[in-house]
This record gives sequence, C-alpha cells and structure tokens, in this order.
Amino acid sequence: MIWRYSWRDSIPCGITLFQLALNFWLAASWETRPLLHNLLFVPPCLFLFWYNGLVASHSFVHTPWFKSELLNRLYLALNSINIGLPQTHYTHEHLIHHRYTNDRPGQDGLTQDPTSTFAGGKNGQHESMLSYCFLGPFRLDLLGSFGEICERGGASQLALEICACLAGFGTLLLLSWQYTLLLLVPVLYLGWVLEHIENYYEHFGGEPEDRYANSTSYYGRLYNALFCNEGYHQEHHLRPNVHWTKRPQVRIALSERLDQAHRVILRLPPALAWIEHGRIAKEFGLIPSRPAEQFAKPEVAVL
Repeated sequence: MIWRYSWRDSIPCGITLFQLALNFWLAASWETRPLLHNLLFVPPCLFLFWYNGLVASHSFVHTPWFKSELLNRLYLALNSINIGLPQTHYTHEHLIHHRYTNDRPGQDGLTQDPTSTFAGGKNGQHESMLSYCFLGPFRLDLLGSFGEICERGGASQLALEICACLAGFGTLLLLSWQYTLLLLVPVLYLGWVLEHIENYYEHFGGEPEDRYANSTSYYGRLYNALFCNEGYHQEHHLRPNVHWTKRPQVRIALSERLDQAHRVILRLPPALAWIEHGRIAKEFGLIPSRPAEQFAKPEVAVL
C-alpha cells in the first residue's frame, strides 16, 4: 500500500496525472485538428487546473499522499508543470496563509498573509473581488518566497521543481507554439483567476480576529462529495492537518463553538458565491466601511 492516509487520494492524484498527460497530448497533436476543435479543449483544461488547485495541490500541502518521500518529491515536481510554478512555492505561501488566516493590514499597512483579501482593501475592508482575482496572479513574490524556502533547507526540492517546469514548458513549446499561446497561457492565467475567486469567497465576510469565524463554509453534499470536502473550509482552518476525509468529523467535534460564532455559511459553492456577494456584505456589516484601527491584529493560528 503506497498511500499514507487513504486510497481515496488516488482520485485527485489520478486526475492531476491525467491533466499532465492531456496537456502533452494536446500539444503533440495540435496540428492534426482544426483550430476550433482545439479550442473546445479550453473548458475541460480550465476545469482540470481549477480542480488541481482547489483539491489536489491544496490537500497535498497538508497531508502528502505517499508513504514514500521519494514519491512525494516526484509528484511535487510533476504537478509543478500542471500549476505553472513550483509547488514548493505554493506550499510555502499557503502555510503562511494558514498561520495568519487572511489578516488585516497592520500599522505598516501590510498584511502578514500575502493572499489576504484585505491586502488591497481600504479602511479595514476586503479588496474588491474583481481586482483581487484578476490582478492577484501578477502579485506573486517568487524571489522572496524562493529565498525563504532555500533558507529553510528546501533548495534541492525547489531546484527540482524549477527544472521540471522549465523542461515541461520547453517541451510543450517545442511540440506546438500555437498550443502554448492559444491554450496553455490562457488556461494558466484564467485558472489562477478561478483559484483567487475560490480563496476570496472562502474568506469574504470572515472576521480574522475570531478563529471560529475567519473563514466560510459550504455544506452542499454533492459539492463536497465531488471536491473532497473542500466546502468545510472553516473546519479546515481550525484543523489544517486533518485529512480531507475527516473534515466532517471536525465539524461535529467543534460544533458547539462553531454554532456560537457569527460566521459565513455560503448558500453556493465558493466559485459561485459572487452571486450572493451582496447578501453576505449586508448580513455581515461590510457596508459601510469601518476604520482599520478598530480592529486588533488576529490571533496567530498554531498549526
């Protein structure tokens, strides 16, 4: 048995390996199909990218799937090609997110969490959804992240993933520059836009100062069955290292504290929660804006 936690991790693992194989097949066979037929692959490729970031990459950060560290390192390198950047960077940034959980700017005007929805906001409020999601992919601090990763002893894995990305993208470009320009680049950008939408509504309306209300949750059964319980996001922030199969149990175990908290429970999955943006803003007092100095810095979560 190669799985550290559950054979069910073979599902997101298999989907991401299929994503990788599909991209190389599309590049290699691009010129055998009319352009319109090729562009029909954009939606499924975009879905696979979104699923990868939402489920596979995210779950792997907290609970690496394999008993073998060699397999874990190999998967990180291969999946780095899928997401368009070293997954070690994604891991580094995401763990900072968990430590500071979407915090508000401090006295220096900066947030500790680089992905905080408050980072670009005003008067202690969330940044607008459109600017956060469409500009977010351009705000990566790769050099700063790489430096910290190397300082913590992750230089060899980071180098492996960078080499995998360069080799993977170089091969795809050689196979078909048309595929790279017309499919790969748009999917990478729009895929990261979707990931930012997901993160935005997993925290929009949350109170960073309250560990039991600093995120949102969505309890739709079909969504959680298909997307590995990603709807249990508040529960995930409270117990980040619990395997995704156990997140409903976290909700039960912490039900008393969760029920007491004034927290956002979404009526739609996070990727569609922009539809209920106004309802959340009104219900949780996000309009009008409140001065940032009214808020204390949040408690740092202990992972």
